[in-house]
Amino acid sequence: MRRLLLALAGTALLAGWPQTTPERTAFRRTSTVAEVRAFMEALRKQVPGLEPYLPKGAPRATETGKPLLAWRLKGTGPDRLRVYVNANIHAGEVEGKEAIQQVVRELLQGKHPDLRRYLDLVVMPAYNADGTDAVDPAIRPWQPNPTESGVGRRENALGLDLNRDLMKAAAPNTRWLLAMLGEFDPAVVLDLHTTNGSTHGFHLTHGPACTMGADENLLAFNRRMLVEVRERLKVEGMPTYDYGNFTPYRPTAEKPPTAWETYDAHPRLLTNYPALRNRLAVLSESYVYRSWPDRISDTRRFVLACLGWMVEHRAEIRGQISDAQARWMEAWQRGAVALPLSAKLKQVERYTFDWVDPIRDSKGRLTGEKGRTRLDLPSFVGFEGQDFVTVPAGYLVDPAFASTVLPMLQAHGLKVMEGRARPRGLIVLHFQETGRKVSSSAYQGVFTLELQGAWRAEPVLKKLQMAWTPADLDHALYIPLDQPLGRLAFYLLDPRSTDSLAYWGTFHSALIRGDGMWGEPPRFPILAVGPGDATQITVSSLPAPLAQE
Repeated sequence: MRRLLLALAGTALLAGWPQTTPERTAFRRTSTVAEVRAFMEALRKQVPGLEPYLPKGAPRATETGKPLLAWRLKGTGPDRLRVYVNANIHAGEVEGKEAIQQVVRELLQGKHPDLRRYLDLVVMPAYNADGTDAVDPAIRPWQPNPTESGVGRRENALGLDLNRDLMKAAAPNTRWLLAMLGEFDPAVVLDLHTTNGSTHGFHLTHGPACTMGADENLLAFNRRMLVEVRERLKVEGMPTYDYGNFTPYRPTAEKPPTAWETYDAHPRLLTNYPALRNRLAVLSESYVYRSWPDRISDTRRFVLACLGWMVEHRAEIRGQISDAQARWMEAWQRGAVALPLSAKLKQVERYTFDWVDPIRDSKGRLTGEKGRTRLDLPSFVGFEGQDFVTVPAGYLVDPAFASTVLPMLQAHGLKVMEGRARPRGLIVLHFQETGRKVSSSAYQGVFTLELQGAWRAEPVLKKLQMAWTPADLDHALYIPLDQPLGRLAFYLLDPRSTDSLAYWGTFHSALIRGDGMWGEPPRFPILAVGPGDATQITVSSLPAPLAQE
């Protein structure tokens, strides 16, 4: 009876307002791209303030022509904080798509006056537009799903995981997002997901950016935000914690959990990428085994709690971002700058967890619990950098690759100049490879290339390899690292980075030679310009960057 009364009360509150597809269908279906558009356009007709949003120069559609649709809701007052909310990057995880539609409606209804006043919000409910419409009841059968439609596909139409694409930016969706980050420049990015099968006692797990090489103080502040949100929700009866899983991965009574561990530190992930731009990020992961209406409700509550914290701390958020940017630029005035090439998990705290011992059916669905065990475990929900190397003043990219590389770097918002703009008082360094690993199988459509080595003053030329001439150096692309996005430039361009353009195959024709390639070997396509010293000049004194064609 109580559930019925609540449902009737909710229906009464929606009288005269558009309903989401789950609300209209008693949760039998999830929204298509067209239904999301229809709902948002109905809100626009209901009350002014909500407008379609397309960043300048951004793709309008996916590879198959599905529209990339976002909306902007500007705050009504001064001192607005810009926030972006992304949903359905994995289109089988539909809760965020539905929850953010509800949040926008509530803001327009005046239910959260401080959020409506102090936030400038851009939302994209169906980021993976191709996956959104490819619904199938057979997808993700282990979670309670909308019975009529099922849910969408994790990957896009090309079979790529869009949440691994932030650095290589192969998909139109990613290039849309990069354009948005450059134009709208949100202080915080929220990315809404659902877990894949962890059996824990939390209604939702969450994570801050935990990106290798990002500003440590900013990462700590990002985590503080979510710890404080966690404590607020705990008081309200909604248990949450850092996203992760027990180790061993599938514990048993014979091998019970010994620790809790979070995900990885690569910037290819949407939650991690903003930190290399000195911005904050939030990952939301609703608990896969809760009912579908509960997962939507949990995501909605979490998003509102985060937005509320951001509004209360908006001056501090801006200050933390400004300080992080200043620290990077000031580091160049103090001498050599170092960044890590890898990261390892670190214990942040001990925490009390409920380990659920599940009862599953033949499809892997959780149908009950054998019991719960309360465990005090070490929690590895942070990373520390390792394998630190000195960052050069900049990189030079072979002009032969300029037509491919220049648009990618500019999409990321990096300043790119002609090679003749490089500091002439610094030596040009050559990469001396000491080891490599080509993946044995394709990862995200790429046979990735991991390189080991170091930058040295003297080149080691292969027989008949093309040498660099002074004219080549002048016509190369020069990317200085003492620019605001220098951290990002390092991980894109240093060939040892496992999220670099070299790793993702941009230079494979030069770096991987095989059968049928009978010509003389080309030169290594990236050079470094030596570490900063007294002769180094700053970005402000360099010529203007190359124009986008």
